[in-house]
Amino acid sequence: MPENTFETNRRKKLRCALISIVASVGLIALKLTFGIITNSVSILASAVDSFLDLSASSVNYFSIRKSVKPADAEHKFGHGKAEGLAGLFQCFIIGVSSLYLIYLSFERIFDGGELSSLDIGIAVIGFSIFASLILARYIKRVADETDSIALKADSLHFRVDVYANIGIVIGLIVIKVTGAELIDPIISLALAGLILWTAKDIVLQSIDILMDRELPEHIVKDIEEVIFKYRPSVKSYHKMRTRNAGSKKFIEFHLVLDHTLSFVRSHEIAEEIIKEIETQIPGSELTVHVDPDQHPDYS
Repeated sequence: MPENTFETNRRKKLRCALISIVASVGLIALKLTFGIITNSVSILASAVDSFLDLSASSVNYFSIRKSVKPADAEHKFGHGKAEGLAGLFQCFIIGVSSLYLIYLSFERIFDGGELSSLDIGIAVIGFSIFASLILARYIKRVADETDSIALKADSLHFRVDVYANIGIVIGLIVIKVTGAELIDPIISLALAGLILWTAKDIVLQSIDILMDRELPEHIVKDIEEVIFKYRPSVKSYHKMRTRNAGSKKFIEFHLVLDHTLSFVRSHEIAEEIIKEIETQIPGSELTVHVDPDQHPDYS
């Protein structure tokens, strides 16, 4: 990818992630305020759901900024693992908040509680649906333009928000019509469960980054396809190791080449393979060692 295109995409992604953060903070403040005013635990649950969006957007922004920060003397593999640490910390906060919501919901079911200003609550969640829908479409458009997996996931979070908030609005309308206030804590419980289930994916991804999990099988297959495009000069490869650190993908392997090739030509082939893999797999950083096929270890 040309340098100017890379920088343009980076700026687009940073701007998009920043807008997502600001919007999430606004929605959290709005929902918390009117959740307290209306005494609705389902609106408070929606605020926690928005906190999950804020968490994801913050990690995305952090990751995009760190993705271009060069390695230094103390961090020779870069700073990508900071994303995993940030993800785990934010999921801890989300998990505690969700468990507290579950506690409040059961307390409301057993002890009761009177809702107030339902019209305001319905209007607030209706506005949230509209804002989340607009934001999800904008983030999806930028994600497609920049081929950003992180932003695609962020867009998905906001689309889930839309569906969850539609359920809350329906519940509040039913409560207003029927007076069945038990519906409110039941919706809150369902949403808290959805939040915990969604946060689980972020936890697993963060652990994978910190534990140096191998890259997905389809990426390894893409690497193999590039390597074997250079047959018959390339005989095989071995000792492949891959890992992910934030937006960086580290790939190492030994490349077994025809022993009759000159040193210069062997180096050229290795460099061509490296460039092609780096182009096909954005954010990849390769270390390739060249071995002759007549070496005792490979004959």
